[in-house]
Amino acid sequence: MPTLADVAAMLQQQPYAVVSTMRPSGTIQNTLVNVGLYEDGVGFTTVGRSRKESHLKRNPACTVTIHHGPYWITVEGKARLRTWDDTDPETMRRLLREIYAAAGGTHDDWETYDRVMRAERRAAVVVVPERIYVRRPRS
Repeated sequence: MPTLADVAAMLQQQPYAVVSTMRPSGTIQNTLVNVGLYEDGVGFTTVGRSRKESHLKRNPACTVTIHHGPYWITVEGKARLRTWDDTDPETMRRLLREIYAAAGGTHDDWETYDRVMRAERRAAVVVVPERIYVRRPRS
């Protein structure tokens, strides 16, 4: 059974993933995002009040697929969503910085980064795995 260690190995190849959420109509919306391992799942941020955020508020089911060449790994699970509306500002500042760093991001001016994240009302998302599956090279 694949684990988050397998996800980490794939993320060493590249940090981009397709995140799938469910629209109210039941159809799927896909978005490309930078991701990283964070706490007990796969973390990313999204612009506040985005479709992704509204979809996850309504239905936290989420799928994250990372690929490199013909190989991929998928994490299916429930998203833990933290927003400026339900989280104190210092915790949001810390979460957004930590998830950004987990996804490979660096910044020369963290105060500016914090201001932009607050202005965009960025949300922090961690997809906690319920199922992980993978296509690996055959041995």
